[in-house]
Amino acid sequence: MSNLDVSRTTGDTRVYRNVGTILNKGIEVTITSHNFRPKKDGDFSWLTDLNLAHNSNKLLELYNGIQKNMGETVWKEGYDIHTYNLVRWAGVDPRDGAPLWYDAKGNITRVYSTENRVPYKNSTPVLAGGLTNTLTYKDFSLRFMFNYSIGGYGFTSFGRASNSDGLNIMTENQSIDQLNRWQKPGDLALNPKPIWGVSTQSVMNSTRYLYNKTLVRLQNLVFSYRIPRAILHSTGLKDCSISLIGDNLWVWTPYSGKDHNSYKTCMSGYPMERYFSIALNIGL
Repeated sequence: MSNLDVSRTTGDTRVYRNVGTILNKGIEVTITSHNFRPKKDGDFSWLTDLNLAHNSNKLLELYNGIQKNMGETVWKEGYDIHTYNLVRWAGVDPRDGAPLWYDAKGNITRVYSTENRVPYKNSTPVLAGGLTNTLTYKDFSLRFMFNYSIGGYGFTSFGRASNSDGLNIMTENQSIDQLNRWQKPGDLALNPKPIWGVSTQSVMNSTRYLYNKTLVRLQNLVFSYRIPRAILHSTGLKDCSISLIGDNLWVWTPYSGKDHNSYKTCMSGYPMERYFSIALNIGL
């Protein structure tokens, strides 16, 4: 289904229509491991659950065979429906610090043009899932869950503002990557020569702002204590436990570091929020 433009004489601007055929396939596996089994109540136990999921898709047919451009992505026969359609970034000219791109035929050019957009990498991960460990001993338990994603790329429009090569240096916070800039002939720099307030089109949409989305995230951690029933007996309660909970405690992405940016710092433009809470569960 796709939301397509229609004549405004119909009283609407867009309608949903079936416009093609997609082949979608995948596999999901869940593995449960009893690493330590308790021999009696209160003994140490350790349970692990691992989930792995792989999915792929291909657009087999489009209405009239015409590709559909949607901002940074494209629908094109034979490609993943989450394929990017961008001008390819070729880096920085070491002679004068000018930005470089590839044209549609793969030749390096100093002129940016949307006519040179080509289907490129996609945002679909190769593998995704989670890993949960639950450890218990007597009345204590610890449960922590990791989420992971391997492969796939993300486009960051925030990166265009924070890597502006001088254009927005007075109005926007700049990436630490901007310190790796061209300064003199022969420099093999990550970023072009910075020019305040002047656009060299280096901030236009291109593969420069695609980041590998591979990540490992400590999504949730719960430390609990169940009050012994002998203590609860006089209160009339059947069960009671108190838990300390943390969410979004840690995330790792490739190339993370204090001296350069990665998908971790460019995924939204803001630090990932951590949440801490206390829970009291009572059974009557």
